[in-house]
Amino acid sequence: MSQNVHIASLVVLTQPDSWRTIHDAILALPGATVPASDPVGKLVVVLETETESDILSMTTQITAMKGVLTANLVYHQIEDAATLEEEL
Repeated sequence: MSQNVHIASLVVLTQPDSWRTIHDAILALPGATVPASDPVGKLVVVLETETESDILSMTTQITAMKGVLTANLVYHQIEDAATLEEEL
């Protein structure tokens, strides 16, 4: 059986004074990246996990971080891991 990869993106809004701390805490999560952010308190977060429940768990962790106002899922895609390894 082939394994899936779940790719999701979130828009995270934070208190401006918490932005850097939250940015760094998100980067410490396995499979999380922050490809875009703004010191006024806006972050685009990309999560790459093996299961949908991992996406939910990480979103819950981000939402619970002190200074986070909202963490909204804006995209979720499921890909076969083997397909992602193929050359285009």
